[in-house]
Amino acid sequence: MQAIVATFLNPILPVFAIMLVGLLFGRRGFFDAAAAQAINRFVFYVAVPALLFSLLSRAGFDQVDWRLLAFYFLSEMILYGAGALAARFVFRRERGESLLIGMACCFVNHVFFVLPIAQFLYGEVAAVPITAVIVVDTTLIFAGTIIGLEIASHRDEPLWRVWRFFVRNPVLVAISLGLAVNLLGFEVHEGVMTFCVFTGNAAAPAALFSLGVILAGAAGKGLDGVAVTATGMKVLLHPLVAWLLFRGISGLDTVSGDATLLIAAGPCGAMPFVLALQYNIASASIGRAIVYSTVASLFTLALLA
Repeated sequence: MQAIVATFLNPILPVFAIMLVGLLFGRRGFFDAAAAQAINRFVFYVAVPALLFSLLSRAGFDQVDWRLLAFYFLSEMILYGAGALAARFVFRRERGESLLIGMACCFVNHVFFVLPIAQFLYGEVAAVPITAVIVVDTTLIFAGTIIGLEIASHRDEPLWRVWRFFVRNPVLVAISLGLAVNLLGFEVHEGVMTFCVFTGNAAAPAALFSLGVILAGAAGKGLDGVAVTATGMKVLLHPLVAWLLFRGISGLDTVSGDATLLIAAGPCGAMPFVLALQYNIASASIGRAIVYSTVASLFTLALLA
């Protein structure tokens, strides 16, 4: 019990608190939706690309259990599809919002939420499987969703013309450069890496702060059905699906399996919300799903720990 309380006080509560600070400042009128949009542009164009480049360029692919990673990715695709279909055909949301709700059902806040908790519980060895998941989520789910949104936002243009928007997208460029540096063994000056790490550290707090500001001005009271559904899928259904898939892996390292299962039970990440603001897609339900799932994950993570 003492360990659970300690984990709640650090790092869970501090991460959640920055969103509450944004909510408070938004309610008091210090920040409005326009300010939140400006903060989000910094996150999308500067902080996230820096974070992704620093992460991908130094990822240790040689230490990864690829079977575990493949099964985890399969669990994400199941949740992504289920969430997007539910949003589109049950709740009648637009295509872009449905896509991001599906992403919210599987894309977790791993770097600033699950990783510190897993390291506290299992030691530094837990960083290996979690970093592997971050790489897959970044290169396949995050980048894939951006590509889908770019195609949808330029659907009246020929596909060959849409490619110019891909090469101008800072997130996709950062992902490509980070992987190229890693796989080709290029040396990057330490000053560049210091800039990327320093700037990338601002991504999560800035995104969560702007989320709080947006939620402060969101209309409507009571529970959001889409957000509740996404929360249930993320913190309850996702770990169940992942656990069932992991049972098929023989000789699985216990720490790697437990740490990866902890990711599945984590809260919705902030990136679907960042993309919603960037592409002018309704963000209220996605934002509430992040809040609901963060609160719910306090219990699911404690149970799994």
